[in-house]
Amino acid sequence: MSKEQKWTQFEYPKNMITTMISLEDAIKSQYLNGIECTPENLANPEIRDFTYHLKHILYNFLEGIEGHNETRIESTFFIETEGEHENKYIGILFLEDKPNHEALTKKLATIAYEIAHRVVAQTDISNSSYTQHTLPEEEMFIQEQSDKFINKNKGRNIKHGFSVSPKIKNAQNQEINICVNGKYCEPKSENPDSNSIEGYALPAGYDEYDNTISLYSIDSDNKISSKPFTLTSKHPDHFMTIAKAKIEGGILYYTGECLEETKCGKKQKTYSILTLSIYDESDPLDNYSLQPT
Repeated sequence: MSKEQKWTQFEYPKNMITTMISLEDAIKSQYLNGIECTPENLANPEIRDFTYHLKHILYNFLEGIEGHNETRIESTFFIETEGEHENKYIGILFLEDKPNHEALTKKLATIAYEIAHRVVAQTDISNSSYTQHTLPEEEMFIQEQSDKFINKNKGRNIKHGFSVSPKIKNAQNQEINICVNGKYCEPKSENPDSNSIEGYALPAGYDEYDNTISLYSIDSDNKISSKPFTLTSKHPDHFMTIAKAKIEGGILYYTGECLEETKCGKKQKTYSILTLSIYDESDPLDNYSLQPT
């Protein structure tokens, strides 16, 4: 910097979509004539790569929105020397400064949240819960882009962790923070194990938006589970059947499929329902009792 230049204050841009903030300090100490730094955090490659990849994903999303083909997403990198994130390396994604971009900025922040939330195996650090219903076509886009990211990184270890902070707030009006640390999720199993399931159950509830139903399973000793299990359903008649059984106090008979696959390094089971009917013969379970299984 020449002697004629003057120090100015860095201003965070308007229409911020998300920030990526290093967990470790990029600057060890500041002196009158310079700084002492940690080279691996001074230009954190994890933040750089994630920022550019997320920027590319959000550009792809904009291409599907009419009237925003030429809307620009900007990126910049900054080390904060004082303030809330003192000495941290920060990647920033934001929309170009134009009026009436508030709704679009929030939508892009939501997409950024969903992507970050799905590709990281590490548990979130704080205030990470955020519920925002997305349209079916948006959900397809998010899942497709998340899968591409996961397949590219293949469970890779994250050497220098950081947090992703989309500029949205949860139901408690708190800022969202997702920890990107440990490792990225493992790709899905190419040949997941599948088993047929069937049994009797009592209705717990259903969610038409998420296409899921919940059942209290009944075992061979006529004991009912204390907690329901959830199955995905693609048939609207299933919701009518479970609603009728709940009103009439009926018992259900179901058939379905249990899929076991590896996600984020852990084996997970998911259930889907094929058929659902109300058991209409004489009730063999008159003496059942609600007990944990």
